[in-house]
Amino acid sequence: MENPTIDAIAKHFVQIGYVVRELAPAEAWFRRILGVPLWTRMEDMSFGADCSYRGRPADYAAHLSIGYMGDTQIELIEPTRGESPYTEFLESQGPGLHHLAFDVPDFEATVAALGESGLQLLAEGAVGPGSHFAYFDCQSAEASVIEILGFDEGTRAFMKQLRAQSAEAPAG
Repeated sequence: MENPTIDAIAKHFVQIGYVVRELAPAEAWFRRILGVPLWTRMEDMSFGADCSYRGRPADYAAHLSIGYMGDTQIELIEPTRGESPYTEFLESQGPGLHHLAFDVPDFEATVAALGESGLQLLAEGAVGPGSHFAYFDCQSAEASVIEILGFDEGTRAFMKQLRAQSAEAPAG
């Protein structure tokens, strides 16, 4: 059965997310091999009060680093505290490609449609007032996690600014 909400997510692709053991060597590798010129770090991002993981309240943290490879955002995630989708990934598979992310115009409708399609919700919540996320476990389809993002205009403007800074930065 076709679902227009799900059919439309591909055009909202924004990010490839990797879970890593340490940000600094991962940043250096992506800079040297893939030419990601600039990284913006967010230390000890807390996923707590309004977050859940595997259907239970969650309290975890991670260091995040965001860079751009052309127009594609690369997110590096180093878990630092608590049980999370990131620690689960490291324990089961080691570091590597964790998710593909889509910043959709209707976060709630997209999350509902993916759930109705049979995908299992892995984690969800908010990081600050302008950034909502929902991870869907796609392992049964032998695919990476899908992350649905609901950014407000301020967060979108911040990401656009990071992309512009990256485009102006010298490569490698």
